[in-house]
Amino acid sequence: MDVLNRLWPMPQHAEVLEESFSKPERFCYHTDLIDTGDDLESFEGGCPIEFHLDGQAEKAEGYLLEIKRSGVAIHAADRAGLFYGWQTLVQMIRYSAAGELWNCARITDYPAFRKRCFMADMGRSVFTLPMLKQLVRILARLKMNQLHLHLYDDELCGIRFAGLPFGTENPCAISIAELGELVRFAARFHVEIVPELEGWGHVGSLVAHRPDLRGGEGLYDGSSFLIGEPMFEVMRDMITQVVEVMPAQAQIHLGLDEALWFCGPDMPEGFNPEQLVGRYYRMLREVGAATSRELSMRIWGDHAGRPIPSEISSKIIVEPWCYWNALRSHMDFSLGRYAAGPSPWMAGAGQSMGQYRGAYHATRYWATRAAALEIANLEGINITFWGRNDLENHFITLFVGAGFIWNPTPPLEVAKEQEYENFERKFYPMQILFQHKFREAWPEALRKLRPATVYHGHHFLDGRHGEPFTPLVPLAGTAKQHNFLAE
Repeated sequence: MDVLNRLWPMPQHAEVLEESFSKPERFCYHTDLIDTGDDLESFEGGCPIEFHLDGQAEKAEGYLLEIKRSGVAIHAADRAGLFYGWQTLVQMIRYSAAGELWNCARITDYPAFRKRCFMADMGRSVFTLPMLKQLVRILARLKMNQLHLHLYDDELCGIRFAGLPFGTENPCAISIAELGELVRFAARFHVEIVPELEGWGHVGSLVAHRPDLRGGEGLYDGSSFLIGEPMFEVMRDMITQVVEVMPAQAQIHLGLDEALWFCGPDMPEGFNPEQLVGRYYRMLREVGAATSRELSMRIWGDHAGRPIPSEISSKIIVEPWCYWNALRSHMDFSLGRYAAGPSPWMAGAGQSMGQYRGAYHATRYWATRAAALEIANLEGINITFWGRNDLENHFITLFVGAGFIWNPTPPLEVAKEQEYENFERKFYPMQILFQHKFREAWPEALRKLRPATVYHGHHFLDGRHGEPFTPLVPLAGTAKQHNFLAE
């Protein structure tokens, strides 16, 4: 059944039976269990599609897809599983031509990792609400279930808060109300929004408005907060505004990486980064209680790890990261270190700003090694997309990465290929087929909604190439060694 070899992500198991039949011309279905949108028109008398919430697919988010001459049935233990079974079926229908032979088959499928995340960098590039909604639809197609929003950084602030000046200079910044609209929209497609509010470093776009909150430089220029009660007051305000538009259970990312320590005179003597983590944990607990939310805390692992108070070490999700396939030793170190530790954790994969063609081999390595080691406390993998918003030029980062996060061992010999040209010779045609059949992923569709192409806070490859997107970007100082005009 050739169409099964074109599916991406590839199912875990597919039992193909000998009996074959021509692909049905029309289908007939009705369900209120999932949002099918306008994926497939229903015709009376067409090949029936049935949806069953039952125990035939035991794993969370998994499904059993039965394809017979007489009809199609999707079985799952939860609605997410039904939704992902539907995505597989829609791919099969769109990928096969009229009259193409289908085999009777049983597809048993489930994700290798609980959290399958993609990160949009709103602190160095711009993402409007329509762009983010489009991204949610693409993530759902690829069976991803988290969208991480890096809301601000040294260069830009991508969100506006009530009563605070942050983001007011950015015409593309979303409002708190728009964030709530995105949260509700994403939930329809089983995508969880994870907002990140940097709580220590990477805060140049904030302290440009509030210089009293700046302690000094960040690890790579930029700005670190002055740790003190005024900072905690502002952070509590921003976190509360964000949490008020989040669902009853939500994950809040607080960054806490690549910063230098500047402790204010109002803090107790000896106050240190480990205590900072504890203070933020208590703040989230308090904000959660005040807003009737159950909040979990997520932070970056940083280069040498992040010290966490022992009494809460099992309650904070830590995210070590490595984006370079050449640095497998770093990934191996993190796999061993965090697998043996008490904290639940995420693996930060994807691409950095320095990977201009798109990057996916590090994501594949995180996924295949973690799956082989069967690490119980690994929550999942995050495909980070740092510094830019021209997703159509780097779509392979998301496309290939998503497939390996769902199924790290697809039944393709080329999936093990280490040489880039041989690997891409197989996967680019699969990506192009996906983009052709799902119009939200068309390169032109991705460009159409983007008000500007922005890289590292600057216009990129347009009539204003090299110019800062907002007047605050040069104040960050993070691009002083980077000649944008020479790119």
